[in-house]
Amino acid sequence: MAGAHADPGLTRSALENRRVLGVIAGFGAITLGEWVLGTSVAVHAYQVGGALAVGLVGFRFAPAAVAGLWTTRLADSATRHRVLSLTAAARAVTTAVAAIALALELPFGVVIALVWLDAAGGSGYRPAQAALLPALARSPGELTAATALVSNVKSSGQLIGALLGGLLVAGLQIEVAVSCAALLYALAVLATLGGRPAQSFTPRPLGMSAVRAGVGSLRDSREGRSIFVYSCLRSLVRGLWLALAVVASVRFLSLGPSGFGDLMAAAAAGALTAIVVSARLVGNSRLGGWFALGLLLCGLPIVGTSVSSGPLPALLLMVVWGIGMSLSDVGAQTLLNRIVPGHSIGSLTGVMESGKLLIEGAGSLIAPLLLLAFGTRAAVFIAGAMVPIVVVAGSRGFARIDDRAVARLGVLELLRGVPVFGPLRVDALEGVAARLQLEHVPAGVEIVRQGDSNAHRWFLVAEGELVVEVDGFFVGELRRGSQFGERGLLRGVARSATVRAVGDVALYALEREDFLDAVAGVELEDPGRALPARAERVEPANALAHAPLLQSLPPAVIGQVLEQSRARVVDAGTAIVTSGELEDSYHVLLSGRAQVRIDGSVRRDLHPGDAFGEIAVLHRVPRTATVIADEPSEILTVDGEVIRAAVRARGGVLAALAS
Repeated sequence: MAGAHADPGLTRSALENRRVLGVIAGFGAITLGEWVLGTSVAVHAYQVGGALAVGLVGFRFAPAAVAGLWTTRLADSATRHRVLSLTAAARAVTTAVAAIALALELPFGVVIALVWLDAAGGSGYRPAQAALLPALARSPGELTAATALVSNVKSSGQLIGALLGGLLVAGLQIEVAVSCAALLYALAVLATLGGRPAQSFTPRPLGMSAVRAGVGSLRDSREGRSIFVYSCLRSLVRGLWLALAVVASVRFLSLGPSGFGDLMAAAAAGALTAIVVSARLVGNSRLGGWFALGLLLCGLPIVGTSVSSGPLPALLLMVVWGIGMSLSDVGAQTLLNRIVPGHSIGSLTGVMESGKLLIEGAGSLIAPLLLLAFGTRAAVFIAGAMVPIVVVAGSRGFARIDDRAVARLGVLELLRGVPVFGPLRVDALEGVAARLQLEHVPAGVEIVRQGDSNAHRWFLVAEGELVVEVDGFFVGELRRGSQFGERGLLRGVARSATVRAVGDVALYALEREDFLDAVAGVELEDPGRALPARAERVEPANALAHAPLLQSLPPAVIGQVLEQSRARVVDAGTAIVTSGELEDSYHVLLSGRAQVRIDGSVRRDLHPGDAFGEIAVLHRVPRTATVIADEPSEILTVDGEVIRAAVRARGGVLAALAS
């Protein structure tokens, strides 16, 4: 799910990256295969073994949760760059064997065992994918955009896969439908084949130590325990409904053999709709109410389905159910991020996700017992009524959760303006806020110093005013909402400027590993290596909006500056500016790469988005360095007087220099 401020340019850049596109396409094929397999086998299971067989198929989530304790570690194996292809290949083989077993009419228990094996083997795919994306993306913004695309592909793949699975099992032999799932897994193999990346990152495996840490976090937080219980109850209902829906679609919804696929496709459509809703939750101060609403929508549509007499009402109710499932999932993680200490979020989230899978599998096994004891409609009604009853009974608790969670809201508005975090969905953005550390710095203190090679923190200005100095010259000013320190963290290079507090300043600081975790969308075991920081091209408006001299200006002023700028392409080896010349303009590198040289020595590399020329523009002195294009590059140039006028209009410490 993309956040509310996802940059279309970053999304386009991610899709133009062949390796990233391969990962996204591979995950799409894997998701399609999973849902074609699960849907078709569940429908067939009811035909050959009744509700119990359907429950056993749904129980596949439980072995997947247990296997995940080990398969997560595959991302740190010697062949981690091939784990995606190998995992998809193993699933293709397992599913092909299941198709053969069905064609040979072997006992259905063999097919169920193979479905369980497929789910267990697939548990290592997502961690391996998370380990590879940071190594394949060319910039942090591209990485977060790719992570958001993966999330959206999952929701879309579920919708299409459920529809396809239902249609295949209704019109063809079951072995053909399962063979199609195997083919989709094989396509995932082809999509993810590629060379070894320069580096990869390992997600922190769950493991027993992390399980103990997560359980300890729950023990220390009453509100955290409540969220955990509600999330598990939601998963129980999902497991029950996945099994009951197969029976209900045939017995009283008049949907026919493909009905289960139709219901699940409608639910996936609701999950896609929830993207828009969840994007509006960033910074909402009463998120507990939205969480409660999502939980109610996990149950009430199922209750409505139990009294439905036709397919159309049931399909519409499933759209609402999909919205509720997605909204409650995002709400649970977001609230945990607000109330749980940042260092505990990863382990607690891991415990919750594994617990949800186990309970979902258990729900699929309980469903046949409800059918046997109460009949189809009553069983569906009971499954749907559980969550609303518990939510209404504990309604006062949601206000208490909100009261506990409001402390971190203030920083969210600041984080929303940070471009690298733009594609994050609401729960991930709240996770960044949870890890920020508020610091108060007295006037005159240097927060970072030019040339310092120990770059281990990123900063976001909460209050106060700071100045940026390069080689002893004032070249920039930072205010509330400004951020700095990103370059040193991402590229593993020395600090390129000194940042000093003018008066007393309040800063939010983020440790390097937490910053890279947030950018990658997953907790990384080894964040000590720099993320690739080279983008294919930066859009001119974004480049100006985040250039050091201009990043605090309102969008209208940035637009005026952009109108008076000009872009040009220079060849490799071209001197863009030359030391000692009196050239009064400000430059931003839009694409390519350049080097800053002083007295013949390379001081630093410039990448897309980097700006230069501040000293000459503000102090009206000869150029202090030479900048040479390392490869064909596109440069955005703004006349010095345009920049000075913008700085004067803003006021502050540097306004006098621009007079």
